[in-house]
This record gives sequence, structure tokens and C-alpha cells, in this order.
Amino acid sequence: MKIGRLVSRPKKLANMKKVAFLFSFFLVLSAKAEITLQVGDILLQPLNCRLCSLIESEEQSIYSHMGVVVQTQPEVLVAEAWFTVTAKPFAEFNKKTEKGQKLKLLRFRNDRITQDILNNADKLWTLFQQDFAGKKYDSAYLWNNFDENGNEMLYCSELVSKLYQAFLGLEMPIKRMHFSRNRDAWDVHFRGHTPVDQWGNSPADYDKSDLFYAVGEL
Repeated sequence: MKIGRLVSRPKKLANMKKVAFLFSFFLVLSAKAEITLQVGDILLQPLNCRLCSLIESEEQSIYSHMGVVVQTQPEVLVAEAWFTVTAKPFAEFNKKTEKGQKLKLLRFRNDRITQDILNNADKLWTLFQQDFAGKKYDSAYLWNNFDENGNEMLYCSELVSKLYQAFLGLEMPIKRMHFSRNRDAWDVHFRGHTPVDQWGNSPADYDKSDLFYAVGEL
């Protein structure tokens, strides 16, 4: 009897560990399943690059890029300013996320605004396609910057701001940009013309804004 007990306890412990593992696995799956992307959702993204590190250091944030969900059917598309302004499948957008980090999902705190966006999702998509898609990326980070043909150029957080301003008539976070941290590196990037005190914003400004709340991470 004693030998039988010695043999059965490890089996019992092994079975308990399997049950605990499966339970935790299903908890993770259910937690992820609770987050469903919807039109209007803002995605803050950590990136791994030299310029990304400068942005994150300047803003004291892990987020250096962002996009906004502009369509969910037949697939989730995220609008972003990345080389050019375009809408990409969520998986392609998420592929850039820094290894070991996650996207942060923000949503308007005002339920009426969120519902208005959902009720007029087709209009948001049309507005994006007609007035924003195809614009060039603005590496100079100027709030009002135009190319040689008079077409406005946009960077990531500027795109989200101006898309929402055009769609909702609502002012988004904006501030004077100082570029005070790592100034020498910024001067190199801007070739001696760092736009100090010019208007602008960053993903961190959305993260800190009272207009939004954090739904979770993806």
C-alpha cells in the first residue's frame, strides 16, 4: 500500500499541473478574446529603430508610432503614416511592433463619440480614402508641411489628429515641440533645422490625454 501511494502521488501532481496549465491557457485566450477591435480605435505602437528611440526618449514613453482602425469588415484595416499614408491589415501593422512589447488600444472616453464613429464608419472610411490615403510621410515633423505639388505631408500622430478633426470637428492633443532631450541627435536628424517650439504632437500625447481610456493591450 505504501509503495502504491508513492507511485500515485507524482501522477496526481502531474495531472494537477496539466489542469492548471490548461486553465491558465484558456484564461489567456479568453482575455485576448475580450478585446475586439472596432472602427475608431487608436493603436499605440512601440518600435525598434534609432529615430524611434529618440521619440520615445523625448516623450518619456515606450510608444513611437500609432495608427487608427478605419475598417473592420471584411478585415481589420489600420490607417497609418508610414513612408506614405495607407491602410494596412492589422497583422501587417502589428508586425512592426518591437519584440517583447505590445500594442496599446485606446478608445474615446465619451461613449457618444464612439457610437457616432461606429454609426458612420462608412463615412470615415470614405473620408480617409478621399482626403488622406496616398499622402507622403512628413519626416520633418511639421504641423503644416506640403510637398512640391502643394499636397500636405503627414506623420503618424498628425494623421490621426487631422483625420479626427475632419471627421468629428474635435480638436486633438497638440503642443509646442521642444526636442530638448538628445538635442545633438535631433540636430543631426533635422540637419541643423530642428523645429523647436513648432506645433505638433506624438503618440504619447494620446496616451496622456483625458479624451481616451486604455481598453487593453494586444
